[in-house]
Amino acid sequence: MMKQRLVFITNIAAPYQVKFCYALQEHFDTEFWFYDQLTARRPDWWKVPLGDRCKVLKSNYFAGPLNYVSLQVFQELARFKPDIILVAGFTPLHSLILKLAKRKGSKVVVLSEPIRDVSGEDNASDKLLEQANAKWKTRIIHTMFRDADLIFGMGQVARDQFVREFGFMEEQVVNAPYPIDIDAYFDHPLRVKRRGDPVRILFANRLIDRYQPLVALEAYRALKRDYPNLSLALNRDGHLYEACRDYIKEHDLEGVTFLDEIDAWDNMHLVYRDSDILVLPATYSNGNLTIIEACASGMGVIVSRQVDNVSGHLTEGENCFKCEPTATSLEASLRNYLEAPERLATHGALSKQSVENRRNRATAATYRQLFTQANII
Repeated sequence: MMKQRLVFITNIAAPYQVKFCYALQEHFDTEFWFYDQLTARRPDWWKVPLGDRCKVLKSNYFAGPLNYVSLQVFQELARFKPDIILVAGFTPLHSLILKLAKRKGSKVVVLSEPIRDVSGEDNASDKLLEQANAKWKTRIIHTMFRDADLIFGMGQVARDQFVREFGFMEEQVVNAPYPIDIDAYFDHPLRVKRRGDPVRILFANRLIDRYQPLVALEAYRALKRDYPNLSLALNRDGHLYEACRDYIKEHDLEGVTFLDEIDAWDNMHLVYRDSDILVLPATYSNGNLTIIEACASGMGVIVSRQVDNVSGHLTEGENCFKCEPTATSLEASLRNYLEAPERLATHGALSKQSVENRRNRATAATYRQLFTQANII
């Protein structure tokens, strides 16, 4: 039987998206189209071979509030003639694609995280956009996308928002998993530690206000006096990089490094293998992929209570600790591991089990199942 044709149209050629394209081949004749290879917010080592099923569209540009605009996308749609079109985000271009697809008989699925102010990442607020709360904005988005065959809310928070605030039908919106490339992480050994052994904390997320790297540094500084074998590795991308360097210098912190050694996407998992505890004291997060990567690796995990969409793979006290987004609270949570390091192996074993269903092959099967339940296939 001939496979249905599926295309996914999204912003950048993130490595996990590229790999997901090939996982979906088991179920569909799939192509992924990207508006850009990378943006300035992503490191060069994110560039991976696209293969013959992924491509970066030409004749497109970023138009601010309109997001990406592409002149080539309609030519590609005419060439590929997809049965199913996945588009990432409620953008004007995707609304036009939806209208065209309806005329051609294609099914359209829209993917989106919650509509929050993550564009202004240089700010500390990260509140829901006033425009998103405004009736006119929600009404416009609903009007543009009410004919979508299915909406993938990336997490339960997104799913609930699209129903309650934007007025989409209950049966039209589902909680869908985001693709993530974690197969190599499952080969990492559990962290078997005794009290006093070296322990490496990992701050894997970008150095921006809402993730609070300076809070992590402050907690580390308080702990370093009692645990001299403690070290901390920080992501180096983000506008707070210089502020972090200044803090380290001002307080003469030892054992702090930035992740300069990553040279390729397929080597990134080694950073996790060589670390013991992931920390994310965020003021808001939709549930970063770094958390699932840490779980697959078997690390200890500490996240703030402001991190959404982790209930499926994190249970406080069983395979993680949760904190308030403050240095004092993060420090206390870290002591739970440092005072009883045997918890690292116990938590790590449970975490590996909890994210088995997030391998790309499993996610591809989940997408097919969701399409079937929605009568898209």
